[in-house]
Amino acid sequence: MVSSSTYLGEFRATLDPEGRIQLPQALRDEMNVRRSDFRLMASLEPDGSVCLREREDWECYVQRLRSRPTASLRDRRTLLFLAANSAPVRCDKQGRVRIPDPLLLHAGIDRTKSGRKELVIVGNFDELRVFEPGRWGVFGQEALADFAAGVDALLEGGPIVGDGDDREPA
Repeated sequence: MVSSSTYLGEFRATLDPEGRIQLPQALRDEMNVRRSDFRLMASLEPDGSVCLREREDWECYVQRLRSRPTASLRDRRTLLFLAANSAPVRCDKQGRVRIPDPLLLHAGIDRTKSGRKELVIVGNFDELRVFEPGRWGVFGQEALADFAAGVDALLEGGPIVGDGDDREPA
């Protein structure tokens, strides 16, 4: 079963002294964290963020990555690195998640440093990305600069789905 949750938007959050992130109310409502079978996985992403996926979505993602008939050394190394930098995480009834310190460190977030730990949580349709604010700022500037060309490239591949009009885009 793949989740039917859709996460959208950009949210500011903080890391508490115990290393937990309080998920914003809008995300908690979409996640339904009180569901008895609710489970999350955290993994490091190439863009420098930590990705939070519901367990079923994470398993589908990994299966797609592992489904290649032959695996090169690069493929095996990538899968091993992903496995080493992934972990199940708990979301308590208050909607707080505790991402392991090594994943946070890879994402540029050091919870052992004194002071307030600011984070940015970004909804990415079926997953959440946790960024260090500076990394998110750089990522956002690069994405904005390429946004029009990126949308054009995505639409170039075939009909627009979901709007009731299956004609090729102009």
